Amino acid sequence: MKPITVTVSDASAAVKYSSLVRMDDWAPSFISVQCTVTGTVNYTIETSLDDPNSPTNPVAEASMTWVPTSDTAFPATATKQTNFMFAPTFIRVKLNSGTGSVTTTILQSSNGPI
Repeated sequence: MKPITVTVSDASAAVKYSSLVRMDDWAPSFISVQCTVTGTVNYTIETSLDDPNSPTNPVAEASMTWVPTSDTAFPATATKQTNFMFAPTFIRVKLNSGTGSVTTTILQSSNGPI
């Protein structure tokens, strides 16, 4: 899978979320995540196993259950890297507060050429 980058910024008025990043069900599950901070922020990484596009058990996007990463380095205020040994269905960034931004690059291991 090619790296996917999402950015979320300016949560001074309210919590904001990045776009959802869908993981590949058929690729190896090792996932690297790098969050690059600009300015002042407080953020965390959230994951979900719910899937609005599931042919057998769809969950509306607004009803998805989101779980904070188990990495104790989060919530964070600085640039961080983390990883997942097991692939969730979706990943997003939750910007709790701040006027800055977080640009997050997610890379899932691939079983074939990019």
